[in-house]
Amino acid sequence: MKFQVGEFVSLLHETGSYRIISIDGNKAIIADEHGFSYQVTTNSLVKRSPINSPIVNKENTSVPSKPKVQRSAQLPTLDLHASSLGIEHLPPNQLLEQQLAQCRTFLNQCLDKHQPKALIIHGVGEGILKHAVRQLLMGKKGIQFHDGNYSIRGVGSTLVEMSPNTTTRF
Repeated sequence: MKFQVGEFVSLLHETGSYRIISIDGNKAIIADEHGFSYQVTTNSLVKRSPINSPIVNKENTSVPSKPKVQRSAQLPTLDLHASSLGIEHLPPNQLLEQQLAQCRTFLNQCLDKHQPKALIIHGVGEGILKHAVRQLLMGKKGIQFHDGNYSIRGVGSTLVEMSPNTTTRF
């Protein structure tokens, strides 16, 4: 590849823009945008294509933002925390039962609406509710599930993927 003095180039495996100062055989002296010079082989140079479109500073332009869509509008979500379900008054032995009943109802509604995915928030905690939810899902035809959102404290949700045409109701 032929290079010319004054041409702007890039270096293989390096970032930045360089200008050719001089060429001698297969060696070139280039300068970076800060004025530092380097001697390199010409086979490590790459020609830069000039940008013909105007450069826009995105920080100074006011582009109308798209309205943010709520996650619940995209992905059906059920929060199984007792306070979210309004069942925090129940004794512990009835609490898990009620949470699983709500989970079954939610999943059946998703199947009725042919939703391919749903998010079940069980919280991090000791893992009792998470285990119970996954036991409910395990072995069910047309259901796959995996960890949902990860936080510093751990995984507090399960993402359920359903095949509405092959999955039976809960």
